[in-house]
Amino acid sequence: MGGDRREQIVRGPVARLALSAALAAASAPALAAGLQVTPTSLTLAHDRPADALWLSNTGPATLRAQVRVFRWSQADGQERLDPDPGLAISPPMLELAPGARQLVRVIRLGAPPEREGAYRLIVDELPTAQTPAPPGLQFVLRYSVPVFLAPAGGAAGAPRLRAQFQFEGERPWLAVDNRGDRRAQLADVAFVDAQGRRHPLAPGLLGYALAGQRMRWPLQTAAEPLHGAGELKARINGEPTEQALALDPPAR
Repeated sequence: MGGDRREQIVRGPVARLALSAALAAASAPALAAGLQVTPTSLTLAHDRPADALWLSNTGPATLRAQVRVFRWSQADGQERLDPDPGLAISPPMLELAPGARQLVRVIRLGAPPEREGAYRLIVDELPTAQTPAPPGLQFVLRYSVPVFLAPAGGAAGAPRLRAQFQFEGERPWLAVDNRGDRRAQLADVAFVDAQGRRHPLAPGLLGYALAGQRMRWPLQTAAEPLHGAGELKARINGEPTEQALALDPPAR
């Protein structure tokens, strides 16, 4: 969830399957042509209530796309996307000829928030009669683009993070509580035990802990080393050097 997430969606008469971003990336050659979205994230400054996305069509056929906006929050370890009137999109529906580009304006309605706000734009390529696919199936793309609203008075402060390992049986989870006014994008997360041994937990991007919220992620690693003393380290918001996160005792 670093920038936009691209998914391939299979629509058929029986099932609707949304593949993960990782699987979409593995299929990159097949998805290289078609709907493209830039930039991969937006931040609206407190004194600049509008910005823009560019949608382009790199494929050989005309495509149709839809742009929707949702407030993004985190609760009970889950991402939530809820309809919200805080942002407007113009135009929300568009048609792109091969090689065409279209600017889509993203507009904040109302005053800047007191704490950094978070939204996601869901950009869907809509199926058409010309979409090449086997009978009964249509392959389309979905992008999920994070949009952050800077708070009143200027840039948000730094994130303030506390982390904790949690265990469900022998399955470990990492919970991160962000008590600051700015989101934290976590990457290359690792646990360094009391003997100095490094245990990678999430190579690459783990996800976001939004301002004032709490998120948790399942870890694909052995639980045993995480019960002992040590340090939790991660790269935050794209910084090249890792930082140590405050780590509470494990929840058992």
